[in-house]
Amino acid sequence: MRTRVMILAAVLMAGCAVRQDAPLSDEDSARAARANTDIATHHLRNGALGPALEKIERALDQNPELIDAHLVAAEVRARLDEPAAAESHFDKALSLDGDNGPALNNYAAFLCGRGHVRRALDLWDMAAANPLYSRRVMALSNAALCLSDADRGVEAASYWRRALSLRPEYPPALRGMTEWSLAQDRVDAAQHWFSRYTAVAEETPSLLWLGVRVARAADDADRHGQFARRLRERYPASEQAARLTE
Repeated sequence: MRTRVMILAAVLMAGCAVRQDAPLSDEDSARAARANTDIATHHLRNGALGPALEKIERALDQNPELIDAHLVAAEVRARLDEPAAAESHFDKALSLDGDNGPALNNYAAFLCGRGHVRRALDLWDMAAANPLYSRRVMALSNAALCLSDADRGVEAASYWRRALSLRPEYPPALRGMTEWSLAQDRVDAAQHWFSRYTAVAEETPSLLWLGVRVARAADDADRHGQFARRLRERYPASEQAARLTE
């Protein structure tokens, strides 16, 4: 959203200089489609589904082969509880570029949310195998989260490890390994992963609560008290602070 407000302003200014009845050149249509996609994304991030749908449909009219527009349209349709329409846009995006990382990642997340874990993993694996995709580690992390939610912790851990092989200090993967180690009662491993996690992650109520749990599992009263105290003092209104009394 950082740049999208500026894009919106620029589009509005440009709109004053374009006649509504004048046919657009291919170049102008492509530029207008990109601008409307940016505006639709802005509306989507603010939860304004109606305006987002209007803008993204206009973008697709202007350029039916704009992959980003299909991805935004898929997200809008998914939020409108129109899964068939969402899937149609994902399929179109991948028909335009079967190796497109964002399309593979977003489609996989959609499929996971609908319980199609095997299909989702196939797409995440394809995204992670593309060396040109700059967010391969995120695709692997998303796959791990999907598996964790499906109570498939051992498989999730394999994806966390793959993510860490690409980026050894990737916070979500370090947290994931901490959580998995705790679930497996591997206390020493949990302490190891948590130490690496705290070295690269910002302090949050969630991080402190994880520290409480790790210290509790390790029967480390001093560390438990430190994390619990910081959680109460710094984030007294948090859900995690309330859980200290459980």
